[in-house]
Amino acid sequence: MTRREPPQIAAWMLEHMTSGVRDEALVGDLLEVFRGGRSDGWYWRQAIGACVVSWFESLRARASMLVFAILWTILAPAWNVLCQNVESGKLSTRFDNEMIAKLGPFWLIAALIGWIVIHAIFLWGGLLIFSVAHTRTGGSLYRDRYKRAFLLAPVVFVPVYGASYLLVTLNWYGYFANFPLLSSTFGQIADFRVLADAIRLPYLLALVFALWKAIPVSSRAAEAANFESGANESEEHSGLLANASPGSFVVKRFFVVMVGAGMMNALIAGFLLCRLPDSHAPSFYLLCVRAGLYVLAGVLAGICGTYLYWKNPASPFSVREPLPFGVFVLTCARGWVWVPAMVILSEQLSPATAIIATIGALAITSGVRRVSFAVFVTDSNRDLVAKQGRANLFVESLYLPYVEPYGYVIAICLYAGGAALFARSHHTAALLLAFAAAVFAWKKTMPQSAGLDWNKERKLAAVRLAAFAIPALLVTAWALLDGVAHRNHMAAVSAAVRADAGDKDAGDSAARPQDGKTSVGSSGYESVILWPYLKKDPVTPPISVENNLLAPGTKEPLIIHFNGPYWFLQPPNKVPGRRAHLAKGTPLVLDIHSSNSIALVMDAHQYLSAPIRISRCREISVEVANRDNTLGAISLGVLLSDGTSAKNPTLYLGEQPIISAQMGHFLIKSAPVFETLHFSIPPDAKIKKFNEITVLILPDIEHQFDAPKIAIEQFELFPR
Repeated sequence: MTRREPPQIAAWMLEHMTSGVRDEALVGDLLEVFRGGRSDGWYWRQAIGACVVSWFESLRARASMLVFAILWTILAPAWNVLCQNVESGKLSTRFDNEMIAKLGPFWLIAALIGWIVIHAIFLWGGLLIFSVAHTRTGGSLYRDRYKRAFLLAPVVFVPVYGASYLLVTLNWYGYFANFPLLSSTFGQIADFRVLADAIRLPYLLALVFALWKAIPVSSRAAEAANFESGANESEEHSGLLANASPGSFVVKRFFVVMVGAGMMNALIAGFLLCRLPDSHAPSFYLLCVRAGLYVLAGVLAGICGTYLYWKNPASPFSVREPLPFGVFVLTCARGWVWVPAMVILSEQLSPATAIIATIGALAITSGVRRVSFAVFVTDSNRDLVAKQGRANLFVESLYLPYVEPYGYVIAICLYAGGAALFARSHHTAALLLAFAAAVFAWKKTMPQSAGLDWNKERKLAAVRLAAFAIPALLVTAWALLDGVAHRNHMAAVSAAVRADAGDKDAGDSAARPQDGKTSVGSSGYESVILWPYLKKDPVTPPISVENNLLAPGTKEPLIIHFNGPYWFLQPPNKVPGRRAHLAKGTPLVLDIHSSNSIALVMDAHQYLSAPIRISRCREISVEVANRDNTLGAISLGVLLSDGTSAKNPTLYLGEQPIISAQMGHFLIKSAPVFETLHFSIPPDAKIKKFNEITVLILPDIEHQFDAPKIAIEQFELFPR
């Protein structure tokens, strides 16, 4: 008699497709009943039912985590745009160029690590907030698995983000380009269209995957997790009670982390929320109201960030508070109120950014130093008295004076900050001067003695905060007013350039596009048309080309100096819009970049005064000037078109790489590098003639948001 065996696929489903640990008792009971005479269909139904029930229980136990992950990742599009702005900023570009010069091709490793850390900050913040909220509401977590989630989240995020980015890129023109992100922060958060959801997906999957194993499923597992967590916490808390005494290293380190966390959250809120008003002539009252909201947002962000760390179960302050939380945040808020003004001025590249940062550092450091006696108390004086009681003869003559290096640090920072201001590196100057101010305030402010009346200190801290908040509000309003004036001035300059460019007759009616709705964002133009400065003696193609240089038997090439426009736009548009910004200049010196998360496209257009027959031209060479200092391959493509035909036929001649932009030939350029690219014209082309040459600048992914500093110098058309 042979024993009956259950269906192999159903047995495999029971073993591998149930959520969590395999239930050996359930498998054994099903096998016993099956061998008692049940059919294969019954076993299939039981296996499928066991899988469904297992996953239902698993999802129900993790419902709070799933809801939190969905709510937290709603903020992901705004964070992604913030990361892109940081990556494409001038400070980041300068840092990348320095790393390229120092590390060579290995700078890609440092850049990748920095990119992962920037995006992982969002994931780590979600893990911390979920831990505090989940444990405060009675939930349980496996401590070891929760710690492992901080490493697992970025590991999962990177490949998922890469796959999502590849999918969006491959289907950009056909689908995703129709759903661009909105320009405002709140608009990006409230955007639930397909592109915003594609950005949220990697963050969501990384959070869910990292926290999945950290949450116990059954009540028995939750009790075990609570017992393990309680045992660990009791051991840790006992250690903290032993080590977290006033003046201990643990307390000092965590106190510094509290100050930094509050300031970091205030800065993040400032960069996300602080924007200039849309009105070109706002009233002073409205500016003050907006400034007050910005200051309040910075203070609330600092309080929330500090509270999460202060009340965390792993915090030594949850066992013994060296000072009340209210006194601490009211004291730190003296520095947080200056963050909105500093952020607004930094976006205008104003040197006042360094001054505001210095004031904020002085305010927060002096206040924190005053109430930090319980944190930084030391036994140095007591030890000194004890040593003096046991002092030997002539001990005073053997005493070595205490040397402090802080004066040198302050002087170096002041000189370096002044040099950074002179070099117009305002962010570096702000960092150096703020550090010097913090060190000075820390050494010159005397901490209060023990036995403070904390109720009285809380009232004094509130009064001092009000005294700092009023001038901070006025300075923020002034920064908004100055920003609006600066924006209006730039708009007037743009209008003057537009009017001046409108007077030129370089193919205005033929060259000016008539359609397009490219949206670059509220802080930029919808598209840009850049006209080069005309040379004193420009060489233009003759009016009667067919009967002149390219006539049959002619061997001399036709030289055409480039005098057409450069187009800067964003897909899916192929031509600039009606409200395109007109300007004069050269791409070699201008910084043109995308102000949102949509890639930038750059073309150069040369219009001929008369068509040239394909049968009389065998090759076109393009001379270019390269002054781009961003590492990344750049290629040029040439497109010939016949605007005299109703169908506007085109001929694509292919693309050629710019050698000076390749990996093995890349150098930091202080002057343009000139080179010539050659494009052959097939004799059996579909078009018979052309009157427009379009040069497509095709950079690598490093230039997707920044226009490469490439200029077209001239064309050479070689006769057959």
